[in-house]
Amino acid sequence: MITKEIIQAYVSGEKHGFDKIYESYSSGMFMICLRYTRCNDDAQDVLQEAFIRIYNKRSSFDVERPIGPWIKTIVIRTALNYIKENYRFDLTSDESYFDRASVEEIVEEDQDLKAKLLAVLNKLPDGYRTVFNLYTIDNLTHKEIAQYLGVSEGTSKSQYSKAKKMIKELLQPEKVAS
Repeated sequence: MITKEIIQAYVSGEKHGFDKIYESYSSGMFMICLRYTRCNDDAQDVLQEAFIRIYNKRSSFDVERPIGPWIKTIVIRTALNYIKENYRFDLTSDESYFDRASVEEIVEEDQDLKAKLLAVLNKLPDGYRTVFNLYTIDNLTHKEIAQYLGVSEGTSKSQYSKAKKMIKELLQPEKVAS
């Protein structure tokens, strides 16, 4: 549990305070990183960069506010910056990108529901996946997403709609069986 004393130690730059923050939040934040990236290595890179930023921005943290949402915001922004810099981040309408043959492999390889969902999300084009994560999982509005990504609200809504359509196709049992 993160106490006010730990937060004060962290804000003051004491190593043990930061270590406790990292220990408490890193695994949950890694899962967020994994949702935005395609592999463990990229997610680990994002997590490391995010926690460097979290450490460097410690003096701007308001100790009267909860630390979890503040950390999550930094992690999400770091992930978005990473995918913009390292992935071919196209907001696309080309649905031919989607390879239906891989659906069978996803379902056969991953029996755990979370693993299946992550596998399905990783099959989405980067733009679809990013908007879907921001809207559905991180509860941002399309206006906020548009600001984060530098696109219009309409583009955000369109990418979200197309992502939902692809996810539905991936999850349909009759598509998997054929």
